[in-house]
Amino acid sequence: MCGLLSLYFKNAEINQVLAADTMKMAGSMLDTLRMRGPDDYRLVQMDSVFLGHSRLSIIDLQTGSQPIYNEDGTIAVLLNGEIYNFQVLRAELEKLGHRFQTTSDTEVIVHLYEEHGENLFSKLNGMFAIVIYDSRSKILLAARDRIGEKPLVYFESPEFFAVASEIKALLQVPIVSKEIDIDSVALYLNSMYVPAPASIFKKIKKLPPAHYLRLEGKQQIIRKYWDPQQEIKWKWQEKDIEESFLDLFLDAVKIRTYSDVPFGVFLSGGIDSSAVTALMSKVYPGPIKTFTVGFTQEIDERPYARMVADRYRTEHTEILINDRIEDVVRQVVTYFDEPFGDSSAIPTYLISREARRHVKMILTGDGGDELFAGYNSYIDQKYQLRNRVSTKLYKTINQLSLKSCGRGILEGLYPHTTDFARAFKHWHQVRSIFHEEELKTTLNQNFIGVADFFQKQHWLGVHGEDALSISYAFDLNYYLPDDLLKKVDMASMLASLECRAPFLDYRLIELSLQIPPNIKVKNDCLKSLLKSSLCNYLPSEILYRPKTGFGAPVESWLKNQLKEMAFDSLGSGCKIESFIDRKAIQQCLDLLYCTNSVKDYRVSQKVWLLFVLEVWMRNYL
Repeated sequence: MCGLLSLYFKNAEINQVLAADTMKMAGSMLDTLRMRGPDDYRLVQMDSVFLGHSRLSIIDLQTGSQPIYNEDGTIAVLLNGEIYNFQVLRAELEKLGHRFQTTSDTEVIVHLYEEHGENLFSKLNGMFAIVIYDSRSKILLAARDRIGEKPLVYFESPEFFAVASEIKALLQVPIVSKEIDIDSVALYLNSMYVPAPASIFKKIKKLPPAHYLRLEGKQQIIRKYWDPQQEIKWKWQEKDIEESFLDLFLDAVKIRTYSDVPFGVFLSGGIDSSAVTALMSKVYPGPIKTFTVGFTQEIDERPYARMVADRYRTEHTEILINDRIEDVVRQVVTYFDEPFGDSSAIPTYLISREARRHVKMILTGDGGDELFAGYNSYIDQKYQLRNRVSTKLYKTINQLSLKSCGRGILEGLYPHTTDFARAFKHWHQVRSIFHEEELKTTLNQNFIGVADFFQKQHWLGVHGEDALSISYAFDLNYYLPDDLLKKVDMASMLASLECRAPFLDYRLIELSLQIPPNIKVKNDCLKSLLKSSLCNYLPSEILYRPKTGFGAPVESWLKNQLKEMAFDSLGSGCKIESFIDRKAIQQCLDLLYCTNSVKDYRVSQKVWLLFVLEVWMRNYL
């Protein structure tokens, strides 16, 4: 992992004074990215373009400093991430006559650009944010990987363009405004995060996953280079899918073990991380280092992780967290460069911090739930019922029929519909914290509708006819990159630890989109295909245990360790009152602290979101 930045003056020439001032400013920007790359630090100028890189060295420790150039020094490249197929690409490029000066994966990018121009990104298998500057044509390219594992944010004015790994770097530029976007506040309160291309700041944008930006003078274009949902063909036989999945997954794990530094696996004891551990044991010769966190008595998966560790004889480390939660919350919340309400960022940082004492890179099980249907909400959406009693009744009937006739009588009631708005509304009701109607009385300013925002991003134009496919598409386009992957990237970078996710190999994503919903969720069994594929690798206690989310005991924290901090933060005159009605804030506090009968988990989540927003604003504004 690394941090990168580029500053591009649209006028062809800049004077020496401006160049010196810009280099100083770029240095300040790069300082904010030091946690992403503590091993090396470089700033260079090419024409009216400035390139900066802070490096966390994983591959080619000696000669991999960036920028990396082509043979005549006319093209420069910056990379944050890893290119997993770089050895294959390098061999192909050497046959074409390209000469390599390093053993770094970054160098293949500059030579691919020479051969393929802007079409190079689709040839990369990896997680990446990339900046390329071509001094011959004065073109700047910036790109993100297909699923959005690595972030890239940018700011543009008529005369100036800046791109960086994190928003906090852009805020070092004097002309970048800190004006908050009320629409983004609404999205955050609704979803716990701000989805791309928006950011919490009006003038800063995120480059969406699978897109690249091309800047030539004052002309800018943004293009999508990968769309796996264009051609969905549900013609596979289940057995063939299982075989293809295992072959691809094994290779995805294998290519992610290439490293010049020690590494291990986050092992939670769930199906996904256990699968990574199991398959890694087939391709990695040495003992595997595995790490498990025990957070509280409420959230402790150590016994399950130990079962997998014993089976594959890993070098297993169990971590029990005893930190003062007030200090950790403040540290994590203020490191994130926009408000982020997913509480699992806290344990993610803590296990990353502890693992970093032993290794420099980690494999994770991220993506398994989104690709292969691991959430309970998917079953709810199968019946298109929001009422919990009705949904439970339908599930019971279906399960009883399984025992009597071998097939759920409601199995054929998958809601095949082209009513995408209805599908989104259902997802919205199941997942959201502040519902859209609540936001109208919670926010004291006008804002665009949440549903309107997502519809404008054209995510609804997927090629699927059922509610489950719509849900998968939404999670793939938003929840995964903007919540889960942002969490992993930021929390692990705070600990200077690289995370690699085999499930997010683009080949597996493409395969998952070819799997019919009734195979992903079969007879109300989540991850049905994944479980049947892994039955020879994992015990039934792991495959069929109830799902446990990797979260944090937010309600317990707010009522105990964080109670005083929460009251202090959300008292009268707090910063968020600029956007949120005081009565709405007080109502949330009263429901959590003064009503014993409240059962809705959203109550504690609402207070948590308000609390996080206030702590974040006090640091950034």
